[in-house]
Amino acid sequence: MLERAIEVLTRREFGDEIRESLLSWDGADPAKVARTVAWVLHLREDLVVLLKTIDDPEQIAETLAINYIELKTRWIALNTKINYQMFRTGAPDAETACRGSACSMLLADVERLLNEGDITKITEFLAQPVNRAAA
Repeated sequence: MLERAIEVLTRREFGDEIRESLLSWDGADPAKVARTVAWVLHLREDLVVLLKTIDDPEQIAETLAINYIELKTRWIALNTKINYQMFRTGAPDAETACRGSACSMLLADVERLLNEGDITKITEFLAQPVNRAAA
């Protein structure tokens, strides 16, 4: 499990894919894109370093799930911020939008390492506060 996780999370193309995606946006600021790429690569590297310290496959799976939750909640928060900025000003802050997109791309890689059942449980768990608030 560790080898597969490291392989998925250390793809050389990852940073280039994010950079190319963000630079394709109208009015993309190369400096903001570079900061975003550095930010998400740092998040990814933190996870890789953490995983390399763990020997137990069950603990690796649990750590991936916990980090998926962390990234997913960060992504939710970024999207909430973007939505309110859109509502209030008509446009989101460019750097926040870049981070939301980059976070989503990292989430997709981590998601590849989890099983569908875990993803479903995590998604349901994260939706609970929203469901309670809407009731």
